[in-house]
Amino acid sequence: MSTLKGRTVVIIGGTSGMGFATAQRLIADGARVAVAGRDRAKAVEAGAALGATVGVFDASDEAAVREFADQLEAVDHVVSFAGLQPAVPIGESTHDDFMQAFDARVWAARNCCAVFAPRMPADGSFTFCSGVSAVRPRPGRSPGAVATAAVESFCRAMAVELAPIRVNAICPGAVETEVLRRSLGADPDSALARLAASMPVGHVGRPEEIAHAVQFLLTNTFTTGITLRVDGGALLK
Repeated sequence: MSTLKGRTVVIIGGTSGMGFATAQRLIADGARVAVAGRDRAKAVEAGAALGATVGVFDASDEAAVREFADQLEAVDHVVSFAGLQPAVPIGESTHDDFMQAFDARVWAARNCCAVFAPRMPADGSFTFCSGVSAVRPRPGRSPGAVATAAVESFCRAMAVELAPIRVNAICPGAVETEVLRRSLGADPDSALARLAASMPVGHVGRPEEIAHAVQFLLTNTFTTGITLRVDGGALLK
């Protein structure tokens, strides 16, 4: 096991939801945190709340990632929650639909590895976000399902190529965030209650539960190349 005290963690998508909760937990553990997102207003608000370094950019843009990295004195760990789940039937899907999902999740992960790995110590790590659609896709969501499956494969490849730097994926289930609530329609509370009832654990995930899992992946020095599913048992049913 390693400590996060005094270490620098970059969190892509750290300005809200699971990423913001992760930043809070790691700061409580003594880490220095730099968060990044694509929405400037959210980034400024998150930076003020966390007392963290903030970046505003799209992680699928390698030059933007590199510019952000150049501002940091050190990088020990990188966590990325970047990703898109386009909703489109296969007959109406386009090449761009698939490439946008791939770029947002897999190419962003590639950029993080290419830019940050040379700056990391040997005990550094990457954690990238997958999703249960990698295993249980939904109709009309094939671009995102392909991208989540691909990022899990990418993590295994990077765990070998970048060793001894560790590379893992975290696969959250349904977690109550602003994004999830927006996707549930006009009555999100009722939809969340139904979703919770379908879970073996009896509740929808909380952002802090994902943060706890990320903390494990950052600090367990014997864990690499895995996909850690934190889904409340959703894939069991």
